[in-house]
Parts: sequence; structure tokens; C-alpha cells
Amino acid sequence: MPVFAASGTGKTTLAHSLRTFHPQHYTETVEHSGNVTFEALKTRVQHATQNFPANEDRVIPVNIDHRESNPADNAELANIKRFLREPTLGKRVLILWPETAEPLASEMARGYIEIAGRSPVAIPSEIQGPSPESWPSIATHTLEMSNSVESLELLGVNPEDYAAEEYRSLGDYLRHISDDFTNRRVRILQETRKPVRLVVVFVSESPDAGVLTQLTNSTRFGLVDGNALLDATKSSEVGRWWRDHRGLLTQMIVQLDARTFGLPPAVSIPLLRKYSSTATKDLEDLGINFPDNYSIARTISRSDIGKYLNGTVTPTFETRGTPSTVSLPAFTLLSEKGFTAARDKPLNRAILAGIETFLGSQDIESSNFQAETQLDFTPLLPDASFYLEQDAVCLEFAWRKGDFLTPKNRADISVYILTKLRNYARELGHIQNFD
Repeated sequence: MPVFAASGTGKTTLAHSLRTFHPQHYTETVEHSGNVTFEALKTRVQHATQNFPANEDRVIPVNIDHRESNPADNAELANIKRFLREPTLGKRVLILWPETAEPLASEMARGYIEIAGRSPVAIPSEIQGPSPESWPSIATHTLEMSNSVESLELLGVNPEDYAAEEYRSLGDYLRHISDDFTNRRVRILQETRKPVRLVVVFVSESPDAGVLTQLTNSTRFGLVDGNALLDATKSSEVGRWWRDHRGLLTQMIVQLDARTFGLPPAVSIPLLRKYSSTATKDLEDLGINFPDNYSIARTISRSDIGKYLNGTVTPTFETRGTPSTVSLPAFTLLSEKGFTAARDKPLNRAILAGIETFLGSQDIESSNFQAETQLDFTPLLPDASFYLEQDAVCLEFAWRKGDFLTPKNRADISVYILTKLRNYARELGHIQNFD
């Protein structure tokens, strides 16, 4: 079956999707890239079908995709004829030979008919891909799937902005969108000497991620969900601003790999006991034991932020560490003194020191741990930062009283994250003013 269509129409995709479209009629497609001889075809199909059930009687598609613009000669057509009349496997095979030029496909069809006789179906066959009206939705779905972001709508480029009728094929249309996005991504990365990651950490009495699970991606651990953030902030200024810059929001989330995690008292209190210059006396009076480095590393390794930093993608929301009967009252005591008026700055440094200890225990390449210090290659001034392998990780801490990660605080949490994202977009030069 010679088939033809312009490059990018989807000939190969169709050839490999026959079973998907008609599972009752076709087996999975066999790819043949060897010589076009009787023995080569028979050997390839036998190998590909050796695990098929004995009663398999569906058609076996064989795709010859390596000979585009090099049609079969008379000897090869004779071998194809002989193989298709072979009584065991050949009689159940459909050979597909894709071409981009109709004259070549027609020439091969005429040659086959001269050798094998009249074909039971008209050959060659012209392949027609999806209608141009459907291309924007296909492009959007492709971008979402390839970037593993379930709520992604624009990825910095909007498929609806590209006139489908101006492109020769779906492939050309997708390639143009892909090239534009790649160029934007390269430009952004070139603007900084190191890729920047953003991690927003909510430190409170909440024992687990709570409502953060509703504001983050279900397939990429802790990655913030732009749609969920906007849905929770419809009446806020920053929410309205980001709705007017929806493409940039998605772009910033992807480029910054923007994540958010909760830090429960079972993790924060041991770090403050060991490293804080202001809280250690209060915690000592409450009987909080002074932890060693091993205990610190183990405690962080069980937390969500620890699992993110060491590459473990599955959240466990563990709160093991200092028992909650001890750590919770301790955190409550600290919060009563307040976290404003720069009282959180030494607390941020304590958490950063614990992370440094943890990463060192894991032999993960990391360096340049600093708090309240501008990065040397951008105007960014994060609460804390460090280099993790080739990336600059920026930590933004939100210290809050009580069990904060609850649905009633969804809007406040979302406003905080969106505000940080806007600040980073401004400092990295993606927006010049707040219009």
C-alpha cells in the first residue's frame, strides 16, 4: 500500500496507530528497516509476532519508513508480491510505504499492479491528517503532555495565535510553535548565568501539606498550579494582574520550576533548637533536646522539602522527628512572640543551616549558602539561597501562626505565591512595570 502526503501530515503516526483506531482489525505495527526481500520481510515479521497467540488472525501492518523518495524497484516489488502471497504470515500482512510525493507513490503503485495484477483496493492512497480547525487543541494537548504540566494552557506561546491555514501540515504548525517556545526558553536561560529555582516554604503548626495539595500539580511533586492559584484569587489585585498576563504566569512557573511545601513543627523546631540564635533559649527551657547532625539530616530527609531536594518525587507528608506533643507547643510559644519586624530572619538562617547539613549528609553537590543576600548574577534578594548542582535555589519563607495550611487560607496562600512569582518576573527582567 503506497501512501502519500506532505511532510508533517502524520503518515508515520497513522501507520503506527492502526491498532489504536481499529483494534479489532489490526495488530501492533511492525517497523521494517532492512532489505526489501522475501526472506528479510518474512524474518522480520516472524520475529515481531513470535509472542502472538496461536489464534491471532488480525492484519499485521508493516511500515517501511526508511525508503522515502526511494521507491521500490521491480525486483523489490516482485519480492513484496511473493511475501504477501506467503500462506502462513504474508497473507495477513499490510505493507505500508509512505512517500511525500504523489508521482513517486503512483509510479510504485503502477509497477506493483503490472507485476501482481489488479489490486483489490485503489492504490496509492492519499493520507489526510486532522483538519486545521483542530490543530490548536492538538498543539495545546501536545505541549501539556510533553511538559508534564496538567494545567498548562499557554507555555509562553498560545497555539491560537498561529493561523493554521498558513501551514502546509500539522507537523509544520507544531514545529513553528515548538521553535518559538524553545527560543523563548533559551533567551530566558541566557539572561541568568545559572537557572533559578523558586521554592516557597510555609512554616506553621500544620502537620502536613494540607491545602497545598489543591494548589500544586498532581504529577510533579510540589509544582504550583497556575489555574488553581488564579481560581483562589479572583478578587485580589495580584490575581487579576496575573490573569491579564496568563502566558507569563505559566512561563514563570515552568522556568522557575516553582514549588511550594509546608514545614511542620516536627521539622522546624529541631532546626531552630540547633541553629537559631534567638529561639534556642526558649526551646531549651521547654526541654527540647539539642539534636546532632545525624538527627537533623534524618528529620529533613523525611520532610517534603527534603524529598524534593534529594530527588525523591513521592510525597509522604511525614511528621516524624521531635514528637508533636513537644514540637507543637514549642512552635506555638515562638509564634506568640511574632514573626514580623525582622524576627523571622534568624529563623530563616536556621532552616538554611539545617538544609546545608542535610545536603552535605547526602553527598549532593551544593554550595554558596546565604541568607538575605543578593545573588551575584541577578538583582534577586531571596530569604535564603544556595547552589544545588548547576542551579540557584531560592527559598522564600512564610512563617505563620496556627494550623495555617487549611482551606480557609487558600486565598492568602495563593496571593503570597503569586506575589513572589511577580516579584521574580520583575527582578529577572520579564516585566518592566505593573500595568
